[in-house]
Amino acid sequence: MFLISPFVGRILDYYVAQGQTPASIDEDPGVVFVRTVYNEFKQRGSSTVVMGASFRSTAQIEALAGCDRLTISPELLEKLDAEHGELPRKLSPAQADNAQITPIDSDSFATHLAADPMATEKLASGIDAFAKDLQALRKTITDKLAG
Repeated sequence: MFLISPFVGRILDYYVAQGQTPASIDEDPGVVFVRTVYNEFKQRGSSTVVMGASFRSTAQIEALAGCDRLTISPELLEKLDAEHGELPRKLSPAQADNAQITPIDSDSFATHLAADPMATEKLASGIDAFAKDLQALRKTITDKLAG
């Protein structure tokens, strides 16, 4: 896998809509998720690029500074520029937790996924959106080739 792009803000949005507002940036479920994904890939020595996206605040960006890539809106880039001279790195491959990695099989993955309503909902809606985009792309290509 070349790249994974977890949507920090969309994860937070889900929990806020459920009445679960984090007390601090370190409890932001989107930030926690991206940190976990980043550390898992780095622990495994994977070359997969982790690219955080869909930020809602500069605090989320600051908390994930050092992630392989971040897609940041122009508005948040301007806010960051106004707030900081330097942005200290928070994530790095060298600092990834070296805890023992426990392998997971398909059945365990399915059980964990089913136990997480946010993951279940967002995975399904994400796949649905990609499928619709693929259909639209195929139609566009077919129309261009036909005409």
